[in-house]
Amino acid sequence: MSGTAGPSHPQRFFRDFVKLSGAYWTGRMQWRPRLLTLTLALLGIAQVALAIRLNIWSADLFDALERRSTDHAMTQIGIFVLIILGSMAANTAHMVVHRHLQLDWRRWLTARVIGDWMEDARHYQTNLVPGDHANPDGRIAEDIRIATEFAVDLASSLFYCVLLLVTFVGILWSLSGSIHILGLGVPGHLVALAFGYAGMGAMIAFLLGRPLVRATDARQTKEADFRFGLVRAHESAEPIAIARGEALERQRLGTTFETIAQSWYDQSMGLARLLAFSSGYVALAAVLPILVGTPRFLEGTLSLGRLMQSGQAFQQVTAALSWPVDNLARIAEWRASVERVLLLDEAIRVVTLEAARTGETAINLDRAPTSELGVRGLWVAAPDGTAMLSDLTLTVEPGEHVLVDGDPEAASALFRVLAGIWPWGRGRVDLPADAAMIAVGPRPFLPAGTLRRAIAFSDQPLRHQDADLGSALNSVGLGHLADRLDVSADWARMLSAAELQRLSFARLLLLRPDWIVLGDATDALDPLSADIMLALLVDRLPRSGIVLIGRHPGSAENFSRRLTLKRAADGEVLLHEVYARRQAAQVPRPQPLAVVDLLREGYGR
Repeated sequence: MSGTAGPSHPQRFFRDFVKLSGAYWTGRMQWRPRLLTLTLALLGIAQVALAIRLNIWSADLFDALERRSTDHAMTQIGIFVLIILGSMAANTAHMVVHRHLQLDWRRWLTARVIGDWMEDARHYQTNLVPGDHANPDGRIAEDIRIATEFAVDLASSLFYCVLLLVTFVGILWSLSGSIHILGLGVPGHLVALAFGYAGMGAMIAFLLGRPLVRATDARQTKEADFRFGLVRAHESAEPIAIARGEALERQRLGTTFETIAQSWYDQSMGLARLLAFSSGYVALAAVLPILVGTPRFLEGTLSLGRLMQSGQAFQQVTAALSWPVDNLARIAEWRASVERVLLLDEAIRVVTLEAARTGETAINLDRAPTSELGVRGLWVAAPDGTAMLSDLTLTVEPGEHVLVDGDPEAASALFRVLAGIWPWGRGRVDLPADAAMIAVGPRPFLPAGTLRRAIAFSDQPLRHQDADLGSALNSVGLGHLADRLDVSADWARMLSAAELQRLSFARLLLLRPDWIVLGDATDALDPLSADIMLALLVDRLPRSGIVLIGRHPGSAENFSRRLTLKRAADGEVLLHEVYARRQAAQVPRPQPLAVVDLLREGYGR
């Protein structure tokens, strides 16, 4: 399978971005974004209309001053107050609608990406496929923010500049009059000057700022790597503290930050070059049209008001034409963030397509009504195609208890296939459609919140009485937590690995599924505790089928069958049955009371 690759061609880039986020406007019942966009456009038109009125007011004011007309000057002051009030209202309303649109689009796109990412183990599978899509947390939290916020900023400012250009080119043309060069009349010379000035400025700015795109992309990538390193250090706080590994982590984080510093310097140099040029460019744009028009003013063919109006119109035209230059750094940052989001989306689509494959070359999940759980002709491969498990057939009857141990890699692959989170390979997996099945890995998932919610997260927590929850906790040796059911805490961090595994067994006793698939779910327990946990399931859930895959520190007495995955010299993994089906009369199962007694003896009250 090929890895994901970043979109580089502009046409493909915009096509993929529209494909990812365009449904925000085009989807059914999406009236809110359309209304916000229309309102934003109308407010942009109002802003341009006010800018035109201010340009006309400038000519009228300076003409009144040139004539030394107090009445006309006072009238212009009153008009200026109205223009200012209108500008304040339009700009404020534009900002409010602008930010509403940014947040609404970000909320929608975040929900879409998280929805695709957190569905059917895609968040797990994307970590395994090759490609540049690491740090999904940073891509969702930061890059989606930049992708949406900057897109609205750039689109609204571009719309405003286009309107300015269309309107003020006409004004500047009418103010330019006609000048004679070599005896020929040249109309609209200020328009030609504005286009030439802006074009030359854009060319120079692009040449000076060319490295900025690469520097910005590199900096965002390094920033994401640094955030990921901090998250990793936070999640590994206890192992780091126990091993006294703070110095090593400080060194690692410091080294990672230095890569940010280098990309920051590269970006700063690009910005410095652009700033040095743009400072002189803007200053000259304010003076150049006045210098060009001064001879006509001195000749008396151009009034002072028209001279100042032409200077202001020239600035508006060059400002509109300079939009690409002014936004070069912002465009670079926006594109880098969009590409990072697109790469994550592409990785999600890759694993989605892989999981959706059917036929002889795919792992087919058969959820047809059946009473058995098992696999037929199963071949499991790594995401890169490397074989992990070959030609496995296994059937488990309802109420049967099977231990599958042996080769760790093959056992892990089998567990992930039965848990429905591994799409790479081929064969058929029979999953009872009408029976509840729960897969439990080495560490259970505990959602944030109360202990009550953590125990029964896949069910309605309030459906279970406190007595039932307390009984389940007592049965697995966690009775000391029974009075903390409504305490909110980070239980996944507060409890030890062994306590977390006991808690997963309490959850099974509470939810009583028809099928239980355990993957290394007892590896943190001592042998006695592991035997007690399995005995509890056998006694409390006699009709449930149980398959434990992986390492089990206890004995195999609670299993009716034991199968071992052995790797041959050629690398092929074969399944050997060690224990034949045993009759219940030959090895009596522990009684519930005996299990409770063992708990009390093993863990105390």
